[in-house]
Amino acid sequence: MRYVIGVDGGQTSTTAVVADERGRLRGVGYGGPANHIHEPGGVARIQQSLADAIAGARASAGLPDAPLACACLGMTGTSPHLEEVCRLAVPAERMVLGHDSLIALYSVTFGGPGVVVIGGTGSVGFGRDSRGRTAKVGGWGYLMGDEGSGYWIALQALSAVTRAADGRAPRTGIARCLLEQLSLSSLAELHRLLYAGSLSRPDIASLSQSVSRAAEEGDRIARRILRDAGRELGRLAVGVFRALKLRRETVEVGMAGGVFRAGAWVVAPFTQTVLRHAPQAQILSPRIPAAAAACLLALEEIGIAVNEAVIAQVRDSLPHIGTIKE
Repeated sequence: MRYVIGVDGGQTSTTAVVADERGRLRGVGYGGPANHIHEPGGVARIQQSLADAIAGARASAGLPDAPLACACLGMTGTSPHLEEVCRLAVPAERMVLGHDSLIALYSVTFGGPGVVVIGGTGSVGFGRDSRGRTAKVGGWGYLMGDEGSGYWIALQALSAVTRAADGRAPRTGIARCLLEQLSLSSLAELHRLLYAGSLSRPDIASLSQSVSRAAEEGDRIARRILRDAGRELGRLAVGVFRALKLRRETVEVGMAGGVFRAGAWVVAPFTQTVLRHAPQAQILSPRIPAAAAACLLALEEIGIAVNEAVIAQVRDSLPHIGTIKE
């Protein structure tokens, strides 16, 4: 029996899943962030995150020493040196390195044509047509883009609460939700934390949860921020449609990432934005976790066709390894 491993390396955490050659998922493991290779300590952080996630998945599968025929890594960000860095931390005979948007697309279409938008710590849109052509829109990072992402939502929220505190804008319940989430007593404390560098980018992005909470409690400003995020994410999908000339085709469009968990406040404007440009689009959530989808690419790499039987094995075995955190 041959085994493969799929890895979803994100800005917040890294997830690895082991599968056998029939597509049955055997174990899952987790590591830290796997992004920003050029930051101080970035190389060591990525390698440690990969090593922890892969070792955890192998241990969970009861296969700590079993050879891995192939590993497929879906990593956020790009770098000419990323493959070399990852190769040193991945104990597999073969390795396929791709972007996290590719495995996100597989989580929706199982390798077929389609479009996916990731709204996580960052944001990006990616698609592939029936001829195999691909297009990526967004993915410029937190300084040059990431509109609609958790980080972007958090920045809009921080701006809203400081403007309100100054009397430059209406009051908003987001402030209370932010302070409660961080167990702080004042915006001044939050200000000190932010400018001391005590909160990482994933930490800041997680503040988008407070916006969702405030929106559920009826806060109009929170709802506006989330609606704006949905529209921005929808524009990423529209950009992919335009690049691949898919407007008149029936195409599956996947919504991946934690931002979409805000529910209708994000999903409704996202859907409206996409359908206004591409009325035939079918909007849906991922069918399997991205790390499990990466296993499909690894299986393809070792010559195993990803057919209905393999897909059924993946889906049927998901409950046996527990909920995969994303």
